[in-house]
Amino acid sequence: MMTRVLLALSVLATAFSTCDSGSPRTALSKRPPSAHLSESQQLEAHQEEGQVKQFKGKILKSGGKFVLEESSNGGNYGTYLLDDQATAKKYEGQRVVVTGTLDAPHNTIHVRKIEAVA
Repeated sequence: MMTRVLLALSVLATAFSTCDSGSPRTALSKRPPSAHLSESQQLEAHQEEGQVKQFKGKILKSGGKFVLEESSNGGNYGTYLLDDQATAKKYEGQRVVVTGTLDAPHNTIHVRKIEAVA
């Protein structure tokens, strides 16, 4: 009985040490999701992640989707897809302030809040 317990512990210890080695055969990968990106892409993504900003403009429908046609961004103007289509629909044709984070590679704003401009 004691031999079986020791053998089982040995097998478990070997399995756990294999997971930490980074071997391609491990069941769980420790590589972060961004590991496939270049260093500059990772830096850009990291800088943009979590930076909540306000975008001012008008909500319009384009290609069947609601977008924000931005009216000011430090002199830059753009059109961004809004990921919360249900909320955006309520403000169609209105000037708004959209609070959210920008996913620049996909030209999408991850909406936290939309407010009409008075």
